[in-house]
Amino acid sequence: MHKLNTNLNKNIKLPWKTLTIAIILNFFIWAYLFITPSMETILASNLHISHFQTSLLFSTPILMIALVAIPAGIIADKVGLKKTIGIGAIVACIGAVLRGTAPTYSSILLFSIIFGIGMGFTFANLPKLARSCSSIEQTSSVMGFINGFGVLAGIGLALAITVPIIYSFTNSYHDVFYIWAIPLIITTILWWIVVDEPPCTINEPESGSGSMGLTEVLRSKTLWLLAFILLLHNIFFYTWSGWIPTYLLEKGISMNISGLLTSIMLWVGIPTVILVPGLYSRINLSKKLLIVVPSLIFAFLALWIMPAAGFSILIIMIIAGIINILRFNTLLSLPVEIMPKKHSGVAGGVVIAIGYLGAVIGPSMAGQILDITGSFQPIFMILAVLSLITMGLALLLPKKTKTELNNIINSN
Repeated sequence: MHKLNTNLNKNIKLPWKTLTIAIILNFFIWAYLFITPSMETILASNLHISHFQTSLLFSTPILMIALVAIPAGIIADKVGLKKTIGIGAIVACIGAVLRGTAPTYSSILLFSIIFGIGMGFTFANLPKLARSCSSIEQTSSVMGFINGFGVLAGIGLALAITVPIIYSFTNSYHDVFYIWAIPLIITTILWWIVVDEPPCTINEPESGSGSMGLTEVLRSKTLWLLAFILLLHNIFFYTWSGWIPTYLLEKGISMNISGLLTSIMLWVGIPTVILVPGLYSRINLSKKLLIVVPSLIFAFLALWIMPAAGFSILIIMIIAGIINILRFNTLLSLPVEIMPKKHSGVAGGVVIAIGYLGAVIGPSMAGQILDITGSFQPIFMILAVLSLITMGLALLLPKKTKTELNNIINSN
């Protein structure tokens, strides 16, 4: 009977109404965040600020994700996902609209903090939503859909059209903030109208980790190792994606083309993250390979980007897009897979809280280095070293996660 239940759980019908709204909400929140690196030179010129100061407009909302992730996870475990994500979306909308009204750098920074708090309550609970709306075998694939059509597509569209289309039409960074806030407001309204509480009512027996208490969850060495690896991943990704447009401008590539080249990294990740997790779950390989191998390749890309020109840059961005999303999706999925569903909010919150400190450290570090040296070369050298460290830490992960061990046991 237990084996029959396991097989049935692998084929749970996914609640696409809820997941679709979550994906669209995620799409516009992440698109709004990446307005800033798209307009880095515009904001620096209009506000008369340094590279480091513009990096804070991008990294401060991400710092808020790190600060609120654990409280957001605890609240979602207690009061429910619809209310927690919905309230976060409302706060994000308030910050987004106020950003458009801001006349000075300090006011934009303040409203960026408000936006980031709302974003944190929303994004930090997406792994819990994926786990709640699917079987344990489907969680990685569901996160793939959320990350692919949500995170990557949103970032990609923002990088591709913010400057060449929206800013070129309005000629005002204030108007760009307003325009990107409109779809976010509409989607937030849809979340409150369409999504039920609880968003999903899937009944699934807990795996062997289901008896773990909250204290045991927080003491898990694997959980904290995943958190630190996500921190290093985010240092790389947010430095890379946040500063590549400016780097390409310095290489003589136009603003429109540099944004498009950067966005390619996101677009190629969409089919990758949708197709690979489902295929990978059918073969008996450890998921830590999806962290180890991309880390090694990223070290190589960080060195290759410095002498690269022309077609080579396109190839680098395509490879980076494929390996980035595989590592990112795995790091977000594993915490809620290896921990009991009732504590998945806290488990995901811990990993995101630590991991997204890296998203603050990376761009800020790069901005300071650029202000001091005027060169991107030290930045890419640091990224290469960090990638090798990430690979080394990933090798310390268990060969088989608790989820994979439970599946092996249940199939016998």
